[in-house]
Formats: sequence, structure tokens, C-alpha cells
Amino acid sequence: MATAVDNKKQSGGKKLILAEPRGFCAGVIRAIEIVERALEIHGAPLYVRKQIVHNEHVVRRLEERGVRFVDSETEVPDGAVCIFSAHGVSPEVRGNAARRSLQVIDATCPLVAKVHQEARRFARDERTLLLVGHADHEEIEGTYGEAPDRTIIVEDAEAARNLELPEGTRAAFLTQTTLSVDDTEEIVSVLRERFPEIAGAGSEDICYASQNRQTAVKSIAWRSELVLVVGSANSSNTVRMVEVAQAAGAEARLLPSVDHLDPAWLEGVSTVGVSSGASAPEVLVEEVIERLATLGYADVETEVTAKETVVFRPPSGLELPKKDGAGAGKDLPSDDATEELVGRAVARIEDLLSAEIARWQAVDPRAALPIEGIAELIAAGGKRLRPTFCVSGYLAAGGALDGSAAEDAVIGAAAALELLHASALLHDDILDNAPTRRGAPTLHAKHAAVHADKGWTGEPRRYGEGIGILAGALAYGYATRLAAGLTGPAMEIWTDLGTEMLVGQQLDIALAAEPKPDTDLARWIAVCKSGRYTIHRPLALGASLAGRQDLQKTFEAYGVAAGEAFQLRDDLLDAFGDSEATGKPAGLDVSEHKMNLLLALAATKDSRVAELVAERTWDTEALSAAMLASGVRQEVEEHIDQLVGTARTALQGAPLADGWRERLDLMVEYVAYRDR
Repeated sequence: MATAVDNKKQSGGKKLILAEPRGFCAGVIRAIEIVERALEIHGAPLYVRKQIVHNEHVVRRLEERGVRFVDSETEVPDGAVCIFSAHGVSPEVRGNAARRSLQVIDATCPLVAKVHQEARRFARDERTLLLVGHADHEEIEGTYGEAPDRTIIVEDAEAARNLELPEGTRAAFLTQTTLSVDDTEEIVSVLRERFPEIAGAGSEDICYASQNRQTAVKSIAWRSELVLVVGSANSSNTVRMVEVAQAAGAEARLLPSVDHLDPAWLEGVSTVGVSSGASAPEVLVEEVIERLATLGYADVETEVTAKETVVFRPPSGLELPKKDGAGAGKDLPSDDATEELVGRAVARIEDLLSAEIARWQAVDPRAALPIEGIAELIAAGGKRLRPTFCVSGYLAAGGALDGSAAEDAVIGAAAALELLHASALLHDDILDNAPTRRGAPTLHAKHAAVHADKGWTGEPRRYGEGIGILAGALAYGYATRLAAGLTGPAMEIWTDLGTEMLVGQQLDIALAAEPKPDTDLARWIAVCKSGRYTIHRPLALGASLAGRQDLQKTFEAYGVAAGEAFQLRDDLLDAFGDSEATGKPAGLDVSEHKMNLLLALAATKDSRVAELVAERTWDTEALSAAMLASGVRQEVEEHIDQLVGTARTALQGAPLADGWRERLDLMVEYVAYRDR
């Protein structure tokens, strides 16, 4: 049923009704943008496995720019750039690509990637997966490949009725995303009736675009004598739109392009409806509208049944080169394997958040605001220290990129760590009353400003902080979801690091309320909030997932020392650093009465600093000046040097994979001496 109608009356007696929404969905836009960005970064030729999206016009245009579409990753030259299509691929395909050293760029739609994650989760739970969809569709082939030994494809209701499972089977179902709720309703109903204990992810796995386009075409079909659906014959959602229009009582035809429009179809037709599949570019629709206008259909009406605001960001690693040296600076030492694993971890986060934003925007755009805040924080970048140390622990322990369960687990763990850190940052910004983060307004400050600007009811501060608190809680929840597959020692490490981070935060709050220069307690907080949380536990988690419990003590000694050095550098940057370089205001800890390790050391060393700290109301400028005059800066620099030496010594003689002792040496140098 239409929720809005936008009439564009022109001359002529025949009517053309345009369905909205129509055409490109967020997943298709993202996939095409990925290929176009990859062309700018890597140049031609580059290879795409299968059609990037199911549309001949899009494929032909990209071929003209040097893209080569292949049926299998085995056709791609070793070491070349290979893009996976929006429909997703199986772990076998990923393994083949890794063995050929392909530079993989994953354009899988985030909604499809979410279904893959759920398939892996059901497989870990030892459930038989009933996969609802078309067996010959590329999306189903990829999802099936996640657990082929325990997956059964169910194509229709009759197959669901005839399905036999051994007694006691624990079952779950997932659906092809490009099928609408209407398409799957009967099949799912039969499965639930026959297997009452069956688990399922719910309707949020249905592609919002498929559902919206089918609803829109159904809405115009009852008013049209003929419905034209622009798109390619190999596009599942486009073909289904034709069927939906026919079922609603209209004659309907699939139209690959304006060249296929037969004027004979229009004989005796006064009203034509036009829509397009999710992979059809709008230019094809515009050409059809222009042609219909010459045939007398100049009275154009747009019928709107939904507004789509979903945006899926391209994966990390496809940022276009900055001009004029913008963004130059020291980066965390890395290698190709580390960058690939971290990139895939960030992509997993982006896929999850994109799917969740789409899910909750469908309820109400405001429902997604906290999740959008998380996504913006992740997209802003940062050092990605925790996921980097996690995958480094895995690789240093001999873990391989071989498409194994261990590789998948370390990607999930690295993604969980980055989301856990996002949760901490979102809450830290509120606790610290921080106005900016990474050079942009903090989430709570941004929404407080919106509230004030709109003149809404209530207090802007409480509104902004409410969104920030909820965003932090959601980020923690999503981190827990991604870490749910961890078992044994790995799960113990995950639980410990989360608890230590929160306990350290509580003591941080306590020392801000009662600012006494206790260096031992301040050091313990630094170890918990940075040493263990940032370096030791992520390294230990990666090693554990590689099956190397023997490295735990080595990584503890290295990580705790490196982490204290990292925290001391953070304290120095806060007190004396450049806000342009750090992305946050200088002197924030002092202004918020935080008794960090640097200030505790200065107060213990210098009577003037201790006197200023003892005052109930801190004079921030005087305190900063006194800290500088105390000589604590040089003393802390020397202590950082000692901590770096301790971390390096911990690695001597450790049974690490080739080159990893040297790489971890460079990593401790980075965290200890960054932006110095």
C-alpha cells in the first residue's frame, strides 16, 4: 500500500506509474564502488569472480574499463587482485585464493555475510542447517559451503513437507536473502510445524531491498495493465518481481534494456507500471521512461511505498590515496598476512553493523542511531592495536592463512577486540566529557548538539549521553556475539580482558574522585587498562587460537611491559602532546582530575605538583606547568626505555615463527615511541 504519491503531471493521455523504491540497493552500490575503487588503486586488469552483480549493463561497462570476469578463482593468475562478488563465496573458494596468493577484496553484501556467520554458528552448535533458497543461486552455493556436511537445501514447501531428519536432530534454518518474507513464509511455516524446536535467525536476514521492491511493484501492479521490470534475466530478485506483478493481476514483462521494448506490448494499454531490480542501474530506467514518453506515456506518477536510507561502506583497505601527503606518519609495523587478517576482521565488523543498521532502520531510523555511531567510530580508523596484536600472536605462534577454523576464529576474535575497544572509547568519552575523538565530535557531544539545535524537549546533555551509553553497550554486545565461538583457554582470556578493562576503568574513576598520588595503584590501572587489555591478552588470545599455550608466559612478560610503555606514552601525549596529532584535546586527563601514572609519578617526585594535586579545585594550567618543571617527563622517557628493553628480553629464545621476534621488537618500539 502506498505511503506517499508524488505526481509529475505532463502532457498526454496515457499514464506511467514508477515504483519507488526501485533499482540499486545498498549492497549493489557497495559492490560496484569496490570494483571502481580497486581499479583506481590497483589499475587494470583486475579480476572478479563471477558477475559482480547480476546485470549485463554493469558487467559490460566494467569490462570496458579492464575488469575481467571469471567463473572460478582458479582462473586468476597467482598473486593478482581478485574481487569476490556481492553474492558471497564458500570457505573452499577463500582457501583456493589463499593458496594462489591472490590479493582478495571481498564485495560480499553485508546481509549475505551475516547469513554466513550464522551458518558457521549453527554448525558450531552441531545443528543440521536447512537452507531455504534456490540450489543453483550463487548466494546459496556460498552459504552451503560454510557447512556442507550438515546443510540441506530446501527449495519449496513440498520439499519441506517431504524432508526427513533422524530422530533427535537439532535443526536450524536460514533463508536466501534475496527472497522476500512472502517467498519464504510458507516454507518456514512448514519447517516450524514439522520441527517445533528448530532455531532460526528471523526475518531480519531477508534482504530489505528485495522485500521493498516486491512490495512496491505489487502496489503499482493493481493499477497497471502492464508492468515492465527493468533488469537481467539472471537476477533472482528481478525475475521474482515479474512474478509478483503477475500474481497481483497485471501483465508483466522483464526488460533487460530499452532495446528489448516491443511496442506491440503496449497495444490497448493506457497505464504502464515501471520498476527495476536491485542490480539494475537507474540509467536503464530513464531510457525506458524516455522511450515510453515518445509512445504517449507522458503523464508520470511516482508511487512511494518505502524510503531507503541504508548505506553499506566499502571494506577497509580501499581508501583512495590522499593528496598532498595528507595523513602521512608512522604506522604500526605490519606485513601482508597481518594486514589481510586485520582487514578481514574490520570487514566482519562493518558487515555486522551494516546489517544491524538496515535491520533497525526498517523499524525507525532513530533506532539505528547508536549503531551508526559505532560504525562511524570504526570507519574513522585508529591504530587497530588490539586486533593487530591478536593476529600477530596467532601468526607468531605459527598460525596459518589456510581457510581453517582457527583462521576464522582469530578473525572473529580480532573483530571482537576492536568492538570491545569501541565500547570502551564511547563510554570513556562520556566519563571524560571529551568533545572530540579522532578529530571529530564525540558521539554524545554530536547528538547533544543536534538536540540543542532542534530545540527538543529535555536536556541536550542527557540526550547525547544516553545515545553514547547505549552505543557503548551495543558495541560490547556485538563484541560478545563475535567472540561467542571461542572455547577453552581462548574464552578464559576473552573473559579476563573484558573484566580487567572494566575494573581498571572503575579504579580510574575512583582516583579521579579521590586524587591521591598512589603510583602502585596507578601502575596497576595502567597494566589492566593498557598492558593486558591492549597487548598481553590479545597476543595470548591469538597464540591460544593457534594452539600454542606454551607462549602464554612469554607474551605476558612482553605484553605487560609494552603495555605500560604504551600507557606512559599516552599520558605524555595527553599532558604535553599536540592535539592535531592525537585527535583529542591536550591536557584532558589533567582537566578531568585523572590521577594517571604520569601525574602520580610527578606528585611523588615534586612537592609543588603534590601541593596542587591536594587542592580541591585543580588549577589545570599551573599543574601542567609544574609537571613540566618537575623533570618527570625525562624520567618517564627513561622508564619507557627500560620497559622496551624488558619486552625485548622476554622474546629472546621464544619459539616464534620466522621473523616474528624482530617484528614484535618493532611493534614495541612503535607503541612506546609513537608521535614522540
